[in-house]
Amino acid sequence: MTNIEPAHRAAPPSESEREQMKAAFRAALEQLPPNTGLSYEVRERARALFEVGWICGVRAGHTGPALADVPLPPETFSAALGNLATESEDSGPSIGQLVSYHGSQERAWGRYWVTRIDRELGRWGRETVLYRLSEYRGGAFVTALSGVHAWSITALPQHWQRG
Repeated sequence: MTNIEPAHRAAPPSESEREQMKAAFRAALEQLPPNTGLSYEVRERARALFEVGWICGVRAGHTGPALADVPLPPETFSAALGNLATESEDSGPSIGQLVSYHGSQERAWGRYWVTRIDRELGRWGRETVLYRLSEYRGGAFVTALSGVHAWSITALPQHWQRG
């Protein structure tokens, strides 16, 4: 059996590689439509993947066009993030996301903002996720429903943004 050693040792990203990546990621996000509504979790997953790809490109010498202000087409980046968002849908809505409530309290059916998420392990080790839903009135969130199960809500693409 032969011993195959890599020609170069792995090296962590340099400060300049990280700075370039952050600027490029920010520029890519700015290409997205304003109401894309990507959760923080999806953006962080995308950032990690983008960092790996960007640094590989820098080290291979293939980021010249990106550095020369020739960005990816918006639909390319949107499709990649859309796929990432679809993969993480199992995690449910995030704090600050608009949801449609259609649970057992028919009088309360409507749209609300998620203002709290409680996750607990039950006695059989199964996770229970409960949501607090609020309305935004008079410049503040007012709790409308609490202890709401995931099957009683549908996540909508809007996320809270201070106007």
